[in-house]
Amino acid sequence: MLISLMDARAWTAAELAESAGITRGTATVHLNKLTDAGLVEDVRQGRHRYVRLKNRNVADAVEALVRLSPHAEPVVPRSFRAQKHNHELQQGRTCYRHLAGALGVAVTRTWLDKGLLSSDWTVTGNGRAWARDVGMPLPENPTRALARPCLDWTERVDHAAGLFAELFAAGALDRGWLIRGSHPRSVRLTTFGSEELRRFGLGSALGQGQRVT
Repeated sequence: MLISLMDARAWTAAELAESAGITRGTATVHLNKLTDAGLVEDVRQGRHRYVRLKNRNVADAVEALVRLSPHAEPVVPRSFRAQKHNHELQQGRTCYRHLAGALGVAVTRTWLDKGLLSSDWTVTGNGRAWARDVGMPLPENPTRALARPCLDWTERVDHAAGLFAELFAAGALDRGWLIRGSHPRSVRLTTFGSEELRRFGLGSALGQGQRVT
């Protein structure tokens, strides 16, 4: 259930139970324990109860545990649906609020190659100018890291996390450059998104993730 919540959205107990393959009652028991432990928080909407990860520190811890888990190693999917989910997650997904998978790594490499990020994960002057051009200006005095490395558990190399990467992911989803796949965390590149990546100098990242027409 924690892995499902890594898309940074709020979900009901029933939705999380389905994703984990357990009963709603069992999911509720575990969610209550996770809430008491400070790992997730309740979001009330009328009579409905939703839960989401408490903060990005919890997301970082979950991602680290996934990398340590033996299930992070390639396994043979037990169903067509699982096979489809695995493929989509490997191609492109959200890691809390930034991009991961092959697409996230490809975008990160392009930022590094073009000097928008430095080798020590600092957003450069060119990176700030690029962010303004794309329409996601960065704060002058950020209260947290603009960029930092996050080890990708499928690609086994770093992708970019931090505010810079989060603003890009949010903007790409809002503008229709990316759309959600069949899994809550999977994302794929649209034809319009491909055109926009080329327009803003990220054409070398293309070929990673699925396109739609």
